[in-house]
Amino acid sequence: MRRTPSWFALTVSVVLLVPLVVVVGMAFNPGAYSVFPPQGLSTRWFEAAWSNPSFRRALGLSVQIAGITVVVGLALALPAALAVVRGAPRVRRAVQAMTFGPLVVPEVLLGLGILILVNRVAGVGNAGVWSIVVGHVLVGIPLAMQVLIAGLSGMSPQLERAAWTLGASRMQAFVRVTLPLAAPAIASAALFLFIFSFDNVSMSLFLSRPGSTPLPIYMYQYIQYRADPTVAAMSTLLIVVGLVAALLVGRLGGLTQIAGRSKK
Repeated sequence: MRRTPSWFALTVSVVLLVPLVVVVGMAFNPGAYSVFPPQGLSTRWFEAAWSNPSFRRALGLSVQIAGITVVVGLALALPAALAVVRGAPRVRRAVQAMTFGPLVVPEVLLGLGILILVNRVAGVGNAGVWSIVVGHVLVGIPLAMQVLIAGLSGMSPQLERAAWTLGASRMQAFVRVTLPLAAPAIASAALFLFIFSFDNVSMSLFLSRPGSTPLPIYMYQYIQYRADPTVAAMSTLLIVVGLVAALLVGRLGGLTQIAGRSKK
């Protein structure tokens, strides 16, 4: 039997979508100021955003940081998720305590701590990009592990044991059996990490430096001194990218796996 959405859920959805509609509407405004509803339809601000070298540089840096965060985050989150799913109870509790700890600490405090560590303890004066990556990885690993644990929990360890009995080593069984079966969960975790790193503001605000400013921070700085719809146009492009990423995550089954695991 198909259930109809409740009025509460519908209201929450509308409240969440209204700001996006306002931003998209302002992006198409032909005037020199951000106005809603728009006074017409024009794509001039999309062209202005893309032709701005500072926006392109910040966009490229955000993609670079997010890409490194995905690689490093998966390299750490996948073994940790395997330890949680298949490890001994003591190992499971220790890994969960270490990996889920950053979720308890506010991102602002983590960013401030990493800033002090990098600048004063490590003696690195301008390690903006790598300090941002470290911060994003710290907070992103628990998010990736949720997806990986959900995907790995649905896999039977008997499949690897069957490969062992057929002569495969543990590494061969992991590469040829476990990784292909876990590929949808890994891809979903990678998308989660990329989106989180790309959109992060609170931690990047502390750790960015002149010349290493990610796109969200540059957009925040831009609207402090200008009122044109350039930022709205760039935000609209990011909304489209986010919707595509959400569709990919849903297609890969990441959200379904998490929901299914939470019901067990």
